[in-house]
Amino acid sequence: MANVKVTIKVSGPAKKFYVVGNTKNLGEWNPKNAVLVEDGVVAKQFADGETVEFKVLAGKNWDKVEKLANGDERENRSFVAKKGLVVEAAVESFNK
Repeated sequence: MANVKVTIKVSGPAKKFYVVGNTKNLGEWNPKNAVLVEDGVVAKQFADGETVEFKVLAGKNWDKVEKLANGDERENRSFVAKKGLVVEAAVESFNK
């Protein structure tokens, strides 16, 4: 397993943030299973070479999904897991 630390830097009006993604430990795209971002950081274990996709939520539902600054849909964020990887994601806005 690769130790992948995902750092979320958020600009926006939300107080709590969550990460939901395509892997079991990121909720398998079910926002009810999204992972709470604590102190701006989510740290999870992924298999080396695994492709991970995710989105940031301002709540545990799709009504609070991240958007681009102009309100358009934001494509899934993604990375390929490798030991020591740090991924930074700055959120521009959320669904209103």
